[in-house]
Amino acid sequence: MEWQQLEYFHTLAQVQHYTLAAGKLSLSQPALSRSIAKLEQELGIPLFDKQGRGVVLNAYGRMFQARISRILHEMTEAKREIFELENPEYGQISLAFLKSLGIRYVPYFVRSFLDRYPQVDFQLFQNSTQSMLEQLEYGSLDFCLSSMTETSSRIEWKQLWTEEMFIFVPNRHPLAHKQSITLRELSAEKFVVLKKGYSSRTVFDRLFSQLELSPIIAFEGEEASSIIGFVEAHLGITLLPQIAGMNMTNIARLSITDIPCERVIGLAWKKDKHLAPAACRFRDFLIDTCSTLDPADLQF
Repeated sequence: MEWQQLEYFHTLAQVQHYTLAAGKLSLSQPALSRSIAKLEQELGIPLFDKQGRGVVLNAYGRMFQARISRILHEMTEAKREIFELENPEYGQISLAFLKSLGIRYVPYFVRSFLDRYPQVDFQLFQNSTQSMLEQLEYGSLDFCLSSMTETSSRIEWKQLWTEEMFIFVPNRHPLAHKQSITLRELSAEKFVVLKKGYSSRTVFDRLFSQLELSPIIAFEGEEASSIIGFVEAHLGITLLPQIAGMNMTNIARLSITDIPCERVIGLAWKKDKHLAPAACRFRDFLIDTCSTLDPADLQF
């Protein structure tokens, strides 16, 4: 059974006349008749009954037509989706990103890109750096916006920007009046931090390891907003980047002076994964945009 036979059958079922169907298919009537006869022979049953000068589907034909219509529709949709995927003006882009980037950065990037290419469709996900990279390596994502971390040789990572990280304390904390501090001065403080696998936690562990300090961890969480809530409740202090929309009413921010303290954000993708033209265009757009990025520009 050949694909062309199914298309011929579908057309004849709609037109119900060999001559008209042959003309619509741009082939001779005998050629159409032979194709339908061969199809019926392969199936072992007749599909049409004669009716005057035309033909009509019999019970077998109606059942077969119902199935074939769905198959042809799916093939048409598959061709359309492939066209859109390979057309840079269309296509779908799957992007995962750190939760803290979902307030300003990612909405700004997506909105700016869609202003230029409105037919592109985005699938967006939020997760920890570790989880995102696992999904990326599995092949279920095009890109992830994550902090710099150790990755497999199959992952490409391009630095986009850096964010300074600060110590946040409650307003009534003895250190709240200070503008800056060293991490060594905080060795006796209790910290509330994100769980392992999150980018800010990775930076936190690395900094204290470099200084050969063992921080006291009171609580671990999965949301920066929850961590700030714990700080406001005087349950500890924390190390985080300045996150857009962070309520600073009840907390104070201190710079760190004894060691460079920043989070590096970049774009990661799988080296051997085929990226649609729209995805490649988005990658180039991000790299170009971030080369001159000023956080003050992140307005809609």
